[in-house]
Amino acid sequence: MTYQRQFLSRNNFILAFERIVRGGNKEYKQFYRHLYPSYNLSLQENLDDLIHDIKSGTYKPSKPTIVFQPKKTLILRPLAILSLTDLIVYQAITNHIANKFESEQTKYAFSKSFGAIYAGKHSPFFYRSWKVCYSAYNKAIERAFNTGNTFVADFDLVSFYELIDHNLLKEKLVEKIKNVEFLNLLFECLERWTSDAAGSHIHHGIPQGPEPSAFLAECFLFHFDAKHFKDVKYFRYVDDIKLMAKSDIPLRRALLHLDLSSKELGLVPQAQKIELRETTCLEEVLKNIPSSLVLHIEENIGNKLSQHKLLNMLRKSIKRLNKQMVIDDVTKFKYSLVRLDPRKDVLKKITPLLAHRPDLSGIFASYLKKFPNNKLAADILLETLRTDPIYDAAATNYIDAMDICEPNNNQYPYRRVIQTANRRSVEKSILIKIASQVYKGRRVGAKDAAKIIEKEEHPIVCSILIHRLFGDSGSAPYKIGHIKTLIQQKSYEKDANLARYCASLLFLNFSWNELKGWKPGSKTHQSVKLLMFGLGLRARMPKKTTVLDTFFKDRMKIGISISWRKALGKD
Repeated sequence: MTYQRQFLSRNNFILAFERIVRGGNKEYKQFYRHLYPSYNLSLQENLDDLIHDIKSGTYKPSKPTIVFQPKKTLILRPLAILSLTDLIVYQAITNHIANKFESEQTKYAFSKSFGAIYAGKHSPFFYRSWKVCYSAYNKAIERAFNTGNTFVADFDLVSFYELIDHNLLKEKLVEKIKNVEFLNLLFECLERWTSDAAGSHIHHGIPQGPEPSAFLAECFLFHFDAKHFKDVKYFRYVDDIKLMAKSDIPLRRALLHLDLSSKELGLVPQAQKIELRETTCLEEVLKNIPSSLVLHIEENIGNKLSQHKLLNMLRKSIKRLNKQMVIDDVTKFKYSLVRLDPRKDVLKKITPLLAHRPDLSGIFASYLKKFPNNKLAADILLETLRTDPIYDAAATNYIDAMDICEPNNNQYPYRRVIQTANRRSVEKSILIKIASQVYKGRRVGAKDAAKIIEKEEHPIVCSILIHRLFGDSGSAPYKIGHIKTLIQQKSYEKDANLARYCASLLFLNFSWNELKGWKPGSKTHQSVKLLMFGLGLRARMPKKTTVLDTFFKDRMKIGISISWRKALGKD
């Protein structure tokens, strides 16, 4: 297959791996962070092997594992957990696309668009700092407001990532990228990563979670940025668009054009979020923070405040509406809560919010963890976990908090609610399984914790359980020596990440004399062989699967190991 040299260069794939490791998507990286060191031990060999597979056509993307994050609206946002290999390929592909489209983005960066700004071909980070981008976004809005643009309209799109049409996206990309094989590879991956439950391709959507997706979304939205709206100031942060003008008529005209443009792209405007209003103060304009920033913006409010001022800020950010406590200013609420010292009055104030704002469960859990072995905090978590429905992502955060808050006596009700969490789950995702099994494993002793891991079939769950219970997580309660035999067995698994991770634990924690019962052989996974070669424990690179091997095994269903190249000769 013919690809551009810039795409398939080893330097591009090394940069792809580095950008994944340095990425700012912290919640997404929790599924990979423990895998980075084992991949990095033989980085050059792993990447050369991957590049060879792409060149030869034997690389095939894997189906992702889907987990969900609740939004404020209680609708679920799907996150696609790709294999580490797929994630590297995706980043390497998008590195090349970003280099081609950098000049296009530069036309609008920091004047019209402010999110997912490419950091440049030589940067170890894929995007410019969100703090720099958000500061520029704020200043642009402030300048517009101070020059009399007090009429404001917000334009938002429904399920934007999920509705991006692959054919329309290809039309946008082909303007700068002419290599057919390269684009075919990208869309083969996208089709695989966005297929439905039955495995059928749905021809739309890009995976949420990986950083590269945000730049593909940018390529799609340059269509909006290129438009000129008379007498209207236009500011976009990913799919959140803010329009400002000196009167309402230009705004109505601009909203109409945006509505028509979105329909051209097969996108759906979110009617509930589109509003036109006249504002009297700048703070009111800045209050609607783009959804892509709401997880980070609490870090950027200002200098460190006293506990008294933080408490006042928290109280002012909450109000009562229809006899129910609601968060009026989520930015100030989060900023103050994460910085407040543990206080019972604050704990009681946030209690009614835990079940109603699952999208903020990480912030609530972080504060509750400040109350170790505390019955009040544990009881609050207990009642929240009994709520139906409780989203898996929220339950996961609250179980992790319960691990710290659980009192030293009368522990049955707390352990019981977590024991039944998997059965009561609607989503049945790996999130709740990881949290509940780690919680249980930390309380049953090393021997029984090992049995939990031994029974686990999902490779992502298995590797994370090993990491959090026995690995190098820092808080692992047990020593790796307790499961030496188990990780020897797991190093033979078919999943590349799990096999490599377990093998790396063996090599880094035990001498060869201590590994007498473990002999890598013909059934050893390719990833482990590459690791051994990279560490100097193997003299030769492992033999590669050829295109012919793949054809006869996968297409012709011939499972016998035969040297097809030799058997066919010149035919």
